[in-house]
Amino acid sequence: MYQVLARKYRPKIFDEIIGQDAIIQTLKNAVVNDRVSHAYIFTGTRGVGKTSIARILAKSINCADGPTANPCGICPACVQIQNGNSVDVIEIDGASNTGVDSIRDLKESIIYSPQSFRFKIYIIDEVHMLSNSAFNALLKTLEEPPAHAKFIFATTEIHKVPETILSRCQRFNFKRIPTKIIFDKLKEIALAEDVSVTDENLMVIASLADGSLRDSLSIFDTAISYFGKDIKEDVSQVLGLTTKSIIFNLINALFAKDYESSIKAAREIYESGADLRQFMKQAAFYIRNILIVKLKYKDLVYDLTDEEINALIPFAEQKSTEELLDMLDIIINADMKYQRISSPLLMLELTLFRLFNIPQKKDVQELISRLNNLKAAYAPEAPGAHAGIAEQSGLKNNDKITATDTTSDAATMKNSNSAPDKPVKSADGNGYSLEHEKLFDHFLKTDEKLNELNKKTESADSVIADTAKQSRGEITADIKSDSADKKESGGIIENIKEIFGSGIERIEKN
Repeated sequence: MYQVLARKYRPKIFDEIIGQDAIIQTLKNAVVNDRVSHAYIFTGTRGVGKTSIARILAKSINCADGPTANPCGICPACVQIQNGNSVDVIEIDGASNTGVDSIRDLKESIIYSPQSFRFKIYIIDEVHMLSNSAFNALLKTLEEPPAHAKFIFATTEIHKVPETILSRCQRFNFKRIPTKIIFDKLKEIALAEDVSVTDENLMVIASLADGSLRDSLSIFDTAISYFGKDIKEDVSQVLGLTTKSIIFNLINALFAKDYESSIKAAREIYESGADLRQFMKQAAFYIRNILIVKLKYKDLVYDLTDEEINALIPFAEQKSTEELLDMLDIIINADMKYQRISSPLLMLELTLFRLFNIPQKKDVQELISRLNNLKAAYAPEAPGAHAGIAEQSGLKNNDKITATDTTSDAATMKNSNSAPDKPVKSADGNGYSLEHEKLFDHFLKTDEKLNELNKKTESADSVIADTAKQSRGEITADIKSDSADKKESGGIIENIKEIFGSGIERIEKN
């Protein structure tokens, strides 16, 4: 009878587990050093080895040669546990046994010694599905179980498990299996199954599995059922994905700003019946890989072959990092709006238009460098020409501007106004017209004269202020002097009156 790949190649010993090296080493040491805990809880996404490791741990401590880190696989304990028909290793589905009654039955049976093995082991899968009452009923037994009993819990939603349960268990967090490791495992299984498959197709399957080895084996089974044992064509369409060629053509049209080709590709994707949200995800990862290549971290691209990574280099050279980040933001926002829009095709087309119209961005340092190059390229050779501009731009120019008279400035201004648009080539060949140079000279000379006038005005203001101050001092002195004179003249008149008589009067000079 045919057995699916996920069951046929299910790990039977610790060394066959992939992608969970730290957990495997810890459990091996616990078995060898006789430090196996009475309760473990394994958490992680689907298909990463939680239940498989629980069974291997059960075999390790019950093996006839054990406890051992490498169970033999041929003794009655190993065979029964591997086949799932052991009476001393009880696997319970938490989703089907959620109530207190199931926990009550467990508490009644756990007190009895194992029939044929060293330990009685309870493996409860999806333990987070138990009710709060069931968890509370399990607390006392979990904290102080009989010496012959062990608990191994497995869950994909650890946040739903009460803290009172977690505090009584040793917790292990299972990681997603890297795409490259899944790819290598699929290649090994394909060789064992005598299946001829391209590396590109294996990479598609491995990346679609999202870190789950079981998912990748199920997808591989589907591909073998459709193509047989010679898988050369692209498996994306069979698996409900948009083919890599369509995504490549669409990205190529986006980067080349080819509206027609991109709209045709969008309609092709829509009419093929592909899930547009899945397409958005694929496109986002494609642009993400371009960004990684742009940043010179090609080793971080795990879901593409070397040839596919090299094909991304031309795309990475066309866009800046900021533009690629803007593209990712647009696609992610479109995916968030997908549920609220009635026309998925319209949403896809609008997303493409937004991707077309991302404003081009340049690095500030690059722009500064280009400006400096332009200044250097058009720097004047004649002394005095554009010197003010050079000085204001921070360029070193020891040439001084020679002042000219007003008549020359007026003539220059007149000449510049007479033919402003004539592109006359300059003698030095630097591309500026003579009229433009004259105009620049006129403005620079005018600016100089204004500066001189401002200086003269400031000097005049200072003189006026000093003069006013001095005048105020002189007027005060005059007033004092007049008072003294009047006082002195008054005394002289009194003396004259005493000599010549009081009839003499002073005649004031008008």
